Amino acid sequence: MSLEDLRKKIDEADARIVRLLAERIRIAEEIGKEKKEQRKQVEDKGREEIVLEKVKGIAQEENISPESIEGRIQ
Repeated sequence: MSLEDLRKKIDEADARIVRLLAERIRIAEEIGKEKKEQRKQVEDKGREEIVLEKVKGIAQEENISPESIEGRIQ
């Protein structure tokens, strides 16, 4: 595969990442609105920990440093 082909693959991966992050942000905003309507505390440290541990596990499966992912998910 040529350098140009590899760069194109990176560009495509970057676009997918941005779209997925945008989707995640929209969903998180919806969750925040729903919690406010239900008069629930918006921040849920327990849930955050569960999500973070799950994502770190996926990172390890993909041979990515779990710590490098942590800041990107919060």
